[in-house]
Amino acid sequence: MNSVLLKNEVLEARIHPMGAELRALRRTDLGRDYLWSGDPAHWERTSPILFPIVGRLENDKYTWQGRQYSLPQHGFARDLEFDLVHEDGNCASFLLAHAGPFLERYPQEFQLAITYTLDGPTLVMRADVFNPSNTDDLLFSLGAHPAFRWPLEEGVSPESYFLKFDRSETADRLEVGIDGLLTGRKVPFFRDVDQLKLRPDLFRAGAVVLEGLKSDSVTFGVEGGAQVKLTAPKAPWWGFWTRPGAPFLCLEPWHGVADKYGTDWDLRAKPGVIALAPGDSWSWTLQFDPA
Repeated sequence: MNSVLLKNEVLEARIHPMGAELRALRRTDLGRDYLWSGDPAHWERTSPILFPIVGRLENDKYTWQGRQYSLPQHGFARDLEFDLVHEDGNCASFLLAHAGPFLERYPQEFQLAITYTLDGPTLVMRADVFNPSNTDDLLFSLGAHPAFRWPLEEGVSPESYFLKFDRSETADRLEVGIDGLLTGRKVPFFRDVDQLKLRPDLFRAGAVVLEGLKSDSVTFGVEGGAQVKLTAPKAPWWGFWTRPGAPFLCLEPWHGVADKYGTDWDLRAKPGVIALAPGDSWSWTLQFDPA
């Protein structure tokens, strides 16, 4: 299936049904592209949806209703094609209603809808999860993983860029092992600041994972130049990640987090897992504001 193009007087967004993944975000009035291109020389994805887990499980395994199952890092939604259920040029909705080839690894009933809507210079992404089961809670986590060009403009040094939080923050960095699991160690990261100056060596030890930020939005950009604000209300965790030498930076709000070493989680007890009762729904709305 081809990508869907949404367009208004100032903004264009292109979404592909594979993973309901945002593939391009452009301010046409400014002539500026914001999203990473997905160049496989560095990283072939652009903005994957993380579901039904965020991060990695220890040994890629979990327990549900007394049985052990296996899931890959960040789940399977990013690797399955969603059905396009609505498109009108300004809004598009995509639906994933079964796990398909992952059914034996995740035998729970679910419906995951991802909707993108243009609102002037803002792109709104809404995730809706519904539990169609009559008997069992739906256990899941969900996260966003958009990658932005770094730098956003040619000729601007990557080290001129910053992350700006909408509130003053004090946070520890959760240490991540080489295989993506958390070590359980917290490293003091910053105290009483609302801005973090970026440099590539911040990510030498892997993703920067912060827990319990008070801010609902994080702005990535350069003073007096291109910026993009990502608003993700009440995300319990934020991850920031790139690969060595890669010209992109991921801003990742998460409802869920990787396992710690030495854990063997029943899925219901895993930190960040949402238990959705039969017949209930859960929604989360994100906003992209490129400038």
